[in-house]
Amino acid sequence: MSSPGEGDLPKGFIPLREILDQKYEPGRIVNIMGSVIDCQVPFKTSKDFKATWSLIDRSIEDEPYGIKLNIFRPREADIPEINYQDVVVLRKVKVQRYGANQSLITNHETSIRVYESSKIPKPPKNAHLALRSCPKRDERPELAPEIHLFVSAFYHKLDKSNAPLEDVFREAAQRSSNIRDKFSLLQDVQAEKFYDLIVRVVRRPHLDTYNQLSTVYVSDYTENEAFHDHVLENLAQNEGGDEWGYTSSTQPEPPSEKWIAPEGKKSIQITCWEPHSRVLQDDDVKLGSWIKLKNVQIKYGRDFKHLEGFLREDQKYPDKINIHPLNLEDRENMDDRLKEALRRVKASDKEKRKVIKDIKSAQLAGQKRKASEVQVTEEQPVTNSKQRRRESRALKQKEKEEEAQKARQSSVAAAPIALNTNNEPPPKQNPNQDLIRAGNPHVMCEQIKVAPTTIKTMLQPSYMHVKIGEGTVKVPVPFVNQKYLSFVRVVDFFPSSPEDFAVSRKITQYQDLSDSDDSDQSSSLDEDESSGGDNDPTVKRVWEWRFALLLEDASEEEDSSPAQVWTVIDNNSGQCLTNLDADDLRNNTERLVQLRDTMRILWGNLEDVKKSRTQTSIQRPVSRGSSRPGSRSGGGNNLKMPALDSDEEDQPDVQEKSEPKETVALVNKPFMCCIKQYGVKMGRKDQWMRVFAMDGVCIKNR
Repeated sequence: MSSPGEGDLPKGFIPLREILDQKYEPGRIVNIMGSVIDCQVPFKTSKDFKATWSLIDRSIEDEPYGIKLNIFRPREADIPEINYQDVVVLRKVKVQRYGANQSLITNHETSIRVYESSKIPKPPKNAHLALRSCPKRDERPELAPEIHLFVSAFYHKLDKSNAPLEDVFREAAQRSSNIRDKFSLLQDVQAEKFYDLIVRVVRRPHLDTYNQLSTVYVSDYTENEAFHDHVLENLAQNEGGDEWGYTSSTQPEPPSEKWIAPEGKKSIQITCWEPHSRVLQDDDVKLGSWIKLKNVQIKYGRDFKHLEGFLREDQKYPDKINIHPLNLEDRENMDDRLKEALRRVKASDKEKRKVIKDIKSAQLAGQKRKASEVQVTEEQPVTNSKQRRRESRALKQKEKEEEAQKARQSSVAAAPIALNTNNEPPPKQNPNQDLIRAGNPHVMCEQIKVAPTTIKTMLQPSYMHVKIGEGTVKVPVPFVNQKYLSFVRVVDFFPSSPEDFAVSRKITQYQDLSDSDDSDQSSSLDEDESSGGDNDPTVKRVWEWRFALLLEDASEEEDSSPAQVWTVIDNNSGQCLTNLDADDLRNNTERLVQLRDTMRILWGNLEDVKKSRTQTSIQRPVSRGSSRPGSRSGGGNNLKMPALDSDEEDQPDVQEKSEPKETVALVNKPFMCCIKQYGVKMGRKDQWMRVFAMDGVCIKNR
């Protein structure tokens, strides 16, 4: 059996070589031990105290710089005292990639124990007496006796010939204590000084192979009067006065080539020599990336008018790299200064979208003004096609109702099904099972412990009982949070084309920022597709289900005008209903075919029925205030539903189509459906809209 220190590390510990060789992905939690060969004494950051140690063990004893350990603690007293070649035992430290190299960083669960090197005895004695005192947070878990014994063998068998001398160690520690915080915003940089910067790459880095250097434009979204005014330059090149291409019909340049800097004097060119230059060519640094630059020299460029930055080789440490990509996904350890920069980006984008919206509004107003100047002659009288459509619907409505009623009666068993319209407890014979047997066998519904309810009952006004004195008063409320079971069939869907059943949304780099000023509402500007955000390479898109089904009561077949309600389908209920993930259905034809085949099981020939309708508008509630999917609608087949956020007066006049020779009758099977009612707040005022949504319904493949 080998003696401690010659064989494997204690159970649960890993050698440092495996970290340097990147065998562990960033974010992995590990246990390590090593000897300290370099240190930077603690200093105050924006919110914590930070110290940096360099560690080696027997697996990397030939490495002159070791591996970096970054320690963050809320108090300076929480960072242990350290001396030359002290041995440290660390539990639950996190692997991180900083620049091109792997390093280590502490977190709130990390335990740090230090053995004073001058007191570590030779084996077979253990190093228990060399253990320094520590804060209570580091006392757990206690170190096992075998670790004390291992430390003795580890320290005395470690080859320290490549490690810096003790004098160098002390000099470096003393020098680090005198280093001031060189971080600065770009708005505050001055010529002939050195700064640390946190910036965003706003133009793709350019490699100059002849001179072995790279140039990159960066910004932290603050303004400096000594910078180039890139907006004026770009406007001159564009000639059309549209730097961002929002009003141009030409195809924008690819995101990999696009200039995404903010307007004004907010960007600076940085010239980087080796070894920093090679980092700018890595995949971790690209257009839109956030990076930290250390020791950047600021001075005037060749024109002696505008400031530029220069990042040269460190003469003392030629392999030291001062460009470090920043991880926006590590929210726990994100620098507060980076968060502030992201907030500035968000404010800048919001202001840009507002300017674009104002420009488009002005253009639209100009077009309307020109249209109003056109004179209407007697030979071209103004016609009201909207009125003609209303009259045509009224004439054809009765015939369509009769045909739809016959189709419904043919698809349901002749035996009548009794429902409890007062929402009372179900009878002993369990009518739920009767309804399920009478309906579509390929549609499953969540079994909730409530009696079946008609849509008519579901749409009745809701009240709450308020006790006043010795009596109670019924007070109307806009909605209730409640689930229902109802026997229904699908008679319409929205949008009118299944290709539009899935929508996309942006995932931006600052979506997780907790800004109180934007938490109460979602700005319409943020959703403006004309904002140009899709051209930002840091913006990703995800697809989600979002459509609505018009459900009609199928339990009362004798009713010539059964109640109907629009129910919304969100992403979760859409995945449950279709057993499919949302996607760009206009480009993914395979997914669209799967969706159509699945929904045909639910709604039968409804698509054919919709195509045969002569009306150009789609079904919508009569009440203008309830025109959204999921809102309450009354009975009858004359319910029409517009596009979202539109009123009838806003719809363009459409020329009437000729009436088809034959009308397709709707044929589908009813099913038991779980419907939930809830409320949606409307705007800033204390106004609520009642909404109904399908919940817990699944279509089984045949």
